[in-house]
Amino acid sequence: MVATDWSTLPLNDELGEALRAELLGWPGVHVRSVMGTMAFYRNAHMLGCYINRNLFKKAQKPAWANRPGEPPLVWIRLRAQDARRALKRLGVRPQGVHFARWIEIPLASRESLEEAVRWFGCAYERPARTKSR
Repeated sequence: MVATDWSTLPLNDELGEALRAELLGWPGVHVRSVMGTMAFYRNAHMLGCYINRNLFKKAQKPAWANRPGEPPLVWIRLRAQDARRALKRLGVRPQGVHFARWIEIPLASRESLEEAVRWFGCAYERPARTKSR
């Protein structure tokens, strides 16, 4: 079985392509598949992911994926104070399955792309920390 190269996989989505190109231009950022999404990492730290139902290989799509006719989603992992700030912005909402400190942005316009890049930048500069057990 040949692994999919998520850095070059055709997305058939101009905004998704632009997001990927932007983030892969940042030092230390790479992509890989996580649960059928395109996840962005800075070294070993997950910044967030791009979710497009058209990328899932199974006919049964996860309930948290964007619905048919809806724009792809971007989920971004932030520090608590950054997530609170982000949720005050137009077009930013709590992440669909309610992971703490994650936000969701429907990637529907150039403005939403800019908003997503802004918060990915925040996650890149000030990564959320996972509590030690």
